[in-house]
Amino acid sequence: MKIIQLAMLAAMLPLAIQAQEQSDTVSVPVRANDLRIELPDSYKKMWPEQFDDYKRGYTLSNGQTLYIRSLGSNMYAFVDNDEWHKIVAVAPNTFVALDRQLKMEINLHEDDGASGWLTMIVPSRQLSGGGFVPEKIVSFAMR
Repeated sequence: MKIIQLAMLAAMLPLAIQAQEQSDTVSVPVRANDLRIELPDSYKKMWPEQFDDYKRGYTLSNGQTLYIRSLGSNMYAFVDNDEWHKIVAVAPNTFVALDRQLKMEINLHEDDGASGWLTMIVPSRQLSGGGFVPEKIVSFAMR
């Protein structure tokens, strides 16, 4: 009886190993340029009349809101009540913060809607228990 049980166990072992190998291999495709925030050598400063259509709030896929505002002749972006970042146009509909903390693409639609994405750096922080959370880059879709 024990020999039969051992034979069954030995027969099942390769299947268990194969299942473990398959579950360990998970890949998620991410465009590499989406998770980097770089300021190109040349960029375009937009004048207030050029970015009037962009000045509003945009709902992000995580529930937060990205706001575009102007102050004087400069364009700024911020998420919820966070720090304001001066932004410049680096390509049509694509903007980067001069401090390289935000990068976004905003596609305006004729029905006053918008789509696009936001990549931002979440700064490192010290936890109350003494732990440390390192800086990370996150990306969200606009709805």
